[in-house]
Amino acid sequence: MLLVLLIALGRLVAAAAAGAQDPSTRPLLIHSFETGLSGVRAANPDVHLSVGRDPAKPDDPVLFVEYPAPTTEPGGRDVQCDAASQDWTRGRAISFHVKPSHEMRLSISFFDRNRVVYTAWTDLKAGVWQPVRVAFDEIRPNPYFQPPDARLGLPIDVSEVRFVAFAPQDRISGTLAIGKFVVAK
Repeated sequence: MLLVLLIALGRLVAAAAAGAQDPSTRPLLIHSFETGLSGVRAANPDVHLSVGRDPAKPDDPVLFVEYPAPTTEPGGRDVQCDAASQDWTRGRAISFHVKPSHEMRLSISFFDRNRVVYTAWTDLKAGVWQPVRVAFDEIRPNPYFQPPDARLGLPIDVSEVRFVAFAPQDRISGTLAIGKFVVAK
């Protein structure tokens, strides 16, 4: 009888563990910094990138960005992170944590399958880790830039997104730390 109970208990534990590991219930990884700067780039060599640990987030590597004051180049402080998972249809938003050195506004952008650039802006507090969530039903096409081949007027299509990009929108140089990007429900 004891053996039957132990087997039943073991099956319950295994079923619970399998449910906890069900990929459809976990956030979908867009980009983490587990492999350092692989898949991370800035067009401007004056934007300095490194990966390390923050004492407030010791379990996860974070990207540290030192950026210069704005230049005449509109994308002069943009940082792109390749998408490990390019089909984001399982979720409803991009989610990440960020800690800027000073109060600032941050833009978050991506190209959807129709080559339309979608951008959202968020205001951040200085010196603290804070969550950012950008809902797909709230993000809008970028009013300042669209590539010539963008198929404007179609609904957003996140079934093929190759990267996520971000950039400070303030008027001074600074630093920020940013954690992994995920697609969340």
